[in-house]
Amino acid sequence: MCGENNATKMSIMLTCKDVGASLAYYRDKLGFQVDSTWPSEDAPQWASVSHGGQTVMLGGEVPAGDDDPHHRFYAESTAAFRDAPGGGVITYVQVHDVDGYHARCVELGADVAAEPRNEFYGLRNFPARDLDGYRLYFFSPVTMETCQSCGMPLTDAHPGQMYCHHCADADGKLKPYEEVFEGTVQGYFMGMQGMEREAAEAAAKEHLATMPAWGAHC
Repeated sequence: MCGENNATKMSIMLTCKDVGASLAYYRDKLGFQVDSTWPSEDAPQWASVSHGGQTVMLGGEVPAGDDDPHHRFYAESTAAFRDAPGGGVITYVQVHDVDGYHARCVELGADVAAEPRNEFYGLRNFPARDLDGYRLYFFSPVTMETCQSCGMPLTDAHPGQMYCHHCADADGKLKPYEEVFEGTVQGYFMGMQGMEREAAEAAAKEHLATMPAWGAHC
């Protein structure tokens, strides 16, 4: 794919009317494994499932939002869910060097919608369209500097890792909000900052609301 090595992967993203119902269908009826969800498996707005090494991402419709080209690109795709080529579908293609690949695409005159940028979910990506208007995201995993759940520095992180060992379980999946919240209250604000319980809870809630993993939750 795209002239890159055999380690590259392709993923497809489908817009769903009800992400929770679709997740249950892929898991319970089609036998897919649930790899990750956001903000939670109980009330997902986004999910990634896999079967035999193939990945399908499930997401809800995205409002038009602001003038950010990445946001507009997603909004176009989910609006096309109604009636347009490839409506509700975004195909993700992994490349070895996303910045170098972006530069080559621009040089060759591809319809590139925005510059590459790092996302909180551990990818650096950019959007593009083909001649029929189908939407593509080209990406490379990146090493995050801080935990996207609590903000703690990530030491010895691997590319694509989003969470520190305090916020992730043994499989690397994000722990429930309540568990992360309690750890932040007791471990950081009470234990390290010396706050009383009530003040620590307020500080933890305010802090986690600024974290990418919990913005929708808080």
